Amino acid sequence: MSLKILHTADNHIGLSFAKYPDDIRERLVEERFLALERLVEVANQQNAHFIVVAGDLFDKQSVAKNLIKRTVSILAKFEGENVLVLAGNHDYYEGSDNKLWLTFKSEAEGTCVTPLLKPETKKFDLDAGRVCFYACPCPSKHSSDHMIGWTNDEDKEEDRVHIGIAHGNVEGFGLDSDNRYFNMSETDFQNSGLDSWLLGHIHVPFPKSGTSGNPSFFMPGIHTPDSIKCSHSGHAWLIEISDAKAFNYEQLSAGGIQFIRNSDSLTDSDDVEKLRLRCQDLDLKNTVLNFQLEGCLDAGGKKAFKDLCTGLSSECFHFSDDSIIATVLDAAAISAKYPDGTIPNALLLDLLTDQEHPEDAQIALEIMESIKAQ
Repeated sequence: MSLKILHTADNHIGLSFAKYPDDIRERLVEERFLALERLVEVANQQNAHFIVVAGDLFDKQSVAKNLIKRTVSILAKFEGENVLVLAGNHDYYEGSDNKLWLTFKSEAEGTCVTPLLKPETKKFDLDAGRVCFYACPCPSKHSSDHMIGWTNDEDKEEDRVHIGIAHGNVEGFGLDSDNRYFNMSETDFQNSGLDSWLLGHIHVPFPKSGTSGNPSFFMPGIHTPDSIKCSHSGHAWLIEISDAKAFNYEQLSAGGIQFIRNSDSLTDSDDVEKLRLRCQDLDLKNTVLNFQLEGCLDAGGKKAFKDLCTGLSSECFHFSDDSIIATVLDAAAISAKYPDGTIPNALLLDLLTDQEHPEDAQIALEIMESIKAQ
């Protein structure tokens, strides 16, 4: 037999999504619970022995009690040995009067859900194998020091699998130029003497899906996207560890909503059609789609783009357009602004025919428009 661990992190229960309309916000808030439920269901289907939440289960310290209660009730549906929940840097544990974790512990009492709030080891002897987890919780939101150093000197029984659980940045993988997020390195992991580490904090999965071997650490990435900056669909790891301490791992996708930003450049109606076809392939009813396009289109192209945006507004879960699309300056565009026979019309049409200085007509138009606006 072998040990199975479902590894998740950065679930950020309690994230408010305040910038979205109420109906969109409510579904985004609900999605964080639904995605967590999906992970517990997968863990049960796969007969996992443990679920490990490597920090930031909650988005902040001031999470409402009903949200904490619901979160614990979801995790308590796990049918395996234990759910180990580490305090991260958003839901850090600074001491025994922490209201978030007092509520969590009260709700988790008598269940399989165990909060990890201090540096300690948790040993389990199962038919599938013997394992020791090393909990390295965050005592604050920021720190220039990581929390894993104490594991270096711990005795490690050879017949156990030794797994660290920590939260923070990893050198070379995340941005931490000010060294504020419990920064760790490959050398730190090696010095610990553990077989591997289950980490949280960085919202991008590691290692890459489809790879193999015994990584010194795993990062699941966020379990369901939380913003347009998150380009993946939400992930977790299902890790299987053999008696010989060989690691096999499968990337899980739990997210039901995807955030996508398109930043292409549009130059003609064909580009608009290609964009429409790409959007057509998306699961629009479950997609938060944002356009940050640039370029220059003629009147026909701009109409096609406007029609596309209008359609997406009704088809997408949520659609927003922050594009800056200029209008191609041609005879029709000039006549639309300045009637035939006027001096501005004649001047712009003349400049438009100057092949050696194609930008002059656009510059002249911008000058005219700025004078009109004064």
